[in-house]
This record gives sequence, structure tokens and C-alpha cells, in this order.
Amino acid sequence: MSNQLFLILFLGIPVVFVALDLLDRHMTRHDRHDGASPRAETLLFLLAVLAIYAGLQFGGLALVPSAETLLVDLRRQFSQWLGWPIDPQSIGGGWLVIISILTFYLSGLWDYALHRWFSHSRPFWWSHEYHHLPNQVFVAMPGLAVRPFVVITSFPATFATVVSAYGLLLLFGLPLWDLTPLKILLLAHTFLLVASHSSFLRRFWWVHHAMKWLALTTPQEHLLHHTVDLNGNYGNFTILWDRVFGTYLDPTLAENQNHPLGLGYDQDFLGTITLGQLKMPEWMRERFQVARYCNIEAEAKAEAELT
Repeated sequence: MSNQLFLILFLGIPVVFVALDLLDRHMTRHDRHDGASPRAETLLFLLAVLAIYAGLQFGGLALVPSAETLLVDLRRQFSQWLGWPIDPQSIGGGWLVIISILTFYLSGLWDYALHRWFSHSRPFWWSHEYHHLPNQVFVAMPGLAVRPFVVITSFPATFATVVSAYGLLLLFGLPLWDLTPLKILLLAHTFLLVASHSSFLRRFWWVHHAMKWLALTTPQEHLLHHTVDLNGNYGNFTILWDRVFGTYLDPTLAENQNHPLGLGYDQDFLGTITLGQLKMPEWMRERFQVARYCNIEAEAKAEAELT
């Protein structure tokens, strides 16, 4: 796969899903807020938030090596440390399939571990809070389309995935091939990350039933991870490790359906990128209809219920 084709697919997959989800939003617009559409200035505000979040995301990613750089550098390090031969040819044939499949599910383990025990831990929740802020889960939302602090977990996850791939070659006694064909694995990650948040795909339960046989994370399964009160389905690519560690939530069960989404406390787009130190003033929240997308009244409602 050429670098040009890879880049086209890498950028094109999210764009296609954004378009599909916006179409879905248009088709279902009468189901939300009594059919009232957001004001034009609200949409402009969301675009501004997307731009700010994107600047933080790509600025952070620019500070760390790319996956391709890691592939080259780690192959050289493995060869130097272990005296293992390097084969400059790309991996091909049956070994490409075997290594790709094993690396995919191993990468799911690193993703699960980082997501559950790092991102959802109390000390580091700030680095992931923005992703759970929206109370409407679809690809075009700030925090879902762009993720300002994603580099904090994406770099170690990518590093562990590359190490796993070369570790498998060593385990099987194979030469350290050029693993750039594993770009297809990165495309699979991209597709599943976007698809799991897609409101358009969530309409089709046959997608869930088809994907679950390969333990791929489905849109219906991942939606439960974004609920206020359920804890589970941490796997972004594969649900395999949720099943292994007992955190799997079945979206077909009645007890797991119709839960509210988002955060269970007052937060907004500014608060999630300032560690809660700054929040949007009330006039700005009202002007830009922030309550349509964030549970900014959650604490007040909880206090009212207690009294």
C-alpha cells in the first residue's frame, strides 16, 4: 500500500462517517429537543470548539514519532540488542495474515489496559474527560471527532503495538521484516474507532450481530461505555478483553438500554481542557445552547432530588 493511498484512506474514513452521521442527525432532528433546531451561532460555536480541540490534538501528536518511524527505529533496536537478522523485504503471504491478526488482538489488550486503568483512573481522568462530555454520541461532536489529549494514550498504545508485532516475529523465529504492510492494521483501528461512535451505524442491528462474531467493538456496545452510570466495554477496537476481564455489557439486554449519556456532573467544553479550573460563564452557555450537548445541570438536578 502506497503512502498516498494510506493517507487518503486514513483521512477519508473519518470524513465519510462524519457525513453519514450528519445525515443521520438531519433525518432524526425531530426526535430531539421537541424538534427545535440549534441556532446558527450554536453551530458556529461547535465549529470553533472543533478547531481548538483539533489544534490541541495535532499539536500533541506532532511532538511524538509516527507509527512508521516507530516501526523503523524499533526494528533497528531489536536487531542491535538481540543480534537478530533484519530482512529488508516486506512481510508477505500467510505470515502477514497471522501477524496482523495476532497483533490486532494484542493491540486491543494494550488499548483496554490504558483505557480502563489509566484514562478512567482518578489521577488521569482529566486526559479523557472531554471524550465523555457529549450527551449525544455521534462522530462529528467535539471530543469524538477530535480529541485534544489523545497523544497521552495513543503514543504508548502505538509503541506497545509495534513492540508486539516485532515480538511475534522473534517468538516465531522469523527475521525482522519490514512491517509497513501493517498499515492495514492502523486503518482497521481508525475504522473501528470511528464506527464505534457512529450514530448512523447504530441504527442497524445487523452490524452489531455481524461484528460480534469477531469480537469487534460494535456501535451499540460502545454506546454503553458512554452512559452516565454504566462501567464497562472499555475496548475501542475489540470487545474480547472486556469479556476476559468481566467488564462486558450486552446492549441487547433491557437493563442496559436507554441510559442517559455523557457526564453525571456539571462540565462544559472549556472545563474539560482546563482541568475544570475554568468553565464557560452562564451567559455563554445559554447563548450557545451548551445544555443541548453537555449535562451542565446534572449537579443541580441531583441536589434537587436529595432535597
